[in-house]
Amino acid sequence: MVLVIPLKAAVRFDLTTTLGEWLDNEEQQVSFQPTNPLQMVLPKPDFKSYECRDDLVRLASLRNCLTDVLLKSESHSAALEEGNALEDAMEYHATLLEFEKRGFPTLDDDSNGLTLKWKGAWAQQQQESHSHLLWDRSCITFTIVALLSFQAAQCSLNDRDECKRGFGLCQQAASILETLQELASSQVFSTVDLSLPMLQFWQAFLMAQGQSFVHRMASSGGKHATLSSLSQSAYQLYNDALSKAQDARLESEVPRQSKQWATYCKAQAMMAAGKAEYHQAAIARIEHHYGVEIVRLRQSLQKLQALQDFLKSLTEDDHIHMLDYTRRECDTILPVVRDRLKEIERDNHKIYNEDIPKSVPDIEAKQLIKSSQGYPEAMLIPQRRLFVGL
Repeated sequence: MVLVIPLKAAVRFDLTTTLGEWLDNEEQQVSFQPTNPLQMVLPKPDFKSYECRDDLVRLASLRNCLTDVLLKSESHSAALEEGNALEDAMEYHATLLEFEKRGFPTLDDDSNGLTLKWKGAWAQQQQESHSHLLWDRSCITFTIVALLSFQAAQCSLNDRDECKRGFGLCQQAASILETLQELASSQVFSTVDLSLPMLQFWQAFLMAQGQSFVHRMASSGGKHATLSSLSQSAYQLYNDALSKAQDARLESEVPRQSKQWATYCKAQAMMAAGKAEYHQAAIARIEHHYGVEIVRLRQSLQKLQALQDFLKSLTEDDHIHMLDYTRRECDTILPVVRDRLKEIERDNHKIYNEDIPKSVPDIEAKQLIKSSQGYPEAMLIPQRRLFVGL
C-alpha cells in the first residue's frame, strides 16, 4: 500500500447568479487591498452578465459536477470510475484561469457575494471559505494532485509499463505541487491542507515514490551500477520526505497522519539504502573485488536487519498494513544477503585472501524524477473557448 492524498470536497454554491450580480453592480469595483502587495490585480470586466451568460453557466456547471462527485475524502475510486473527475477538475482549473484573466474576483472581499466553501481533506467537519476564485483554483489543484496520487498508488510494482505510468503520474503531481506552493504561499489559508509544510511534504513524497518506480523499471535487465545509483537517490528523497513529515505544524494539526507518513518514509528509506549497498556488492563480485563485496554485503545486511527490527517494533496504531509489501520484500532479500555474505567470507578466508577495506566510497545518487514540468496543458487551456466576441 502506498500513501494517497485525501480529496477536498466543495460545498455547492450558485456561481452563475452571484458572479452575474457582481458584474451588473456598477458600484462594486476592485478596491479591496490584496494580502500580497505583489499580487496582480486586474480591473473589473466592462461587460454585463447577459453578454457572458453561457460562460458563467459553464463555470458553475463544472464546479457543481465536481461537487457531486467528490463527496468524501476517500472517494477517489468512485470519482474516477463513475465520472471524469480528473478531466473535469483540470478543465475547471483552466476555466478559472480564463475568468481570472478577465478580471473576475481574485481578492478576498466578501462584499462581492462569493462564499466558496471547501471541506478539509483530513477533517471534513472543518470548512474554510473565501470570496475569490484563487481559493477555488488552489483547492481544485490540490484535488487534482490527490487524484494523481491515487492513480499512482494503483500502479503495480511488478509490471514495467505500470511502473513507467506511475513514474509519470508522480512526476506530474510533484510538478503541480511545485507551482501550487507559489500560489498558496501568496494567500492566507487557515486549514493545514494548503499550508506550505503540507505541500512540501507531499511533493517530497511523490518525488521519492516516483524515483522508486524508476528503480523498479530498471530492475528488469538493468546494470547494478545504475540500480545502485537509482536506489541511493530514492533513499535520499525518502529521507527528505521523512524530515518534512516531522514538521511542527503537521505534528500539531495532523499528529496521527504525520506519524504514519514518517513511519512509511523511514521504512522506504531504509529499504532503498539496503538495496543500494546490495547492488554495489554485486558490482564488486562481478569485478572480483571480494574484500569490497564483503564490506558492501555487511552494510547491506546491517541496514536490512535494522529495517526488519524497525518493522517488528511497529504496532497496529502505526498502521503496519501500509508496510506489508515492504516487510515481505525485506524478509525475501535478507536471507539472500546473509547467505552470500557467509559464502564469500568463507571463500575469501580459504581461497582469495583479499584484504577487507575499512571503508568504501559513498554511493553516487542518480535522480531522474524532476518537479519542473509545471502544469499540464489541460490545466491551462480550456477545451471550450470562453468570452468569444468580448
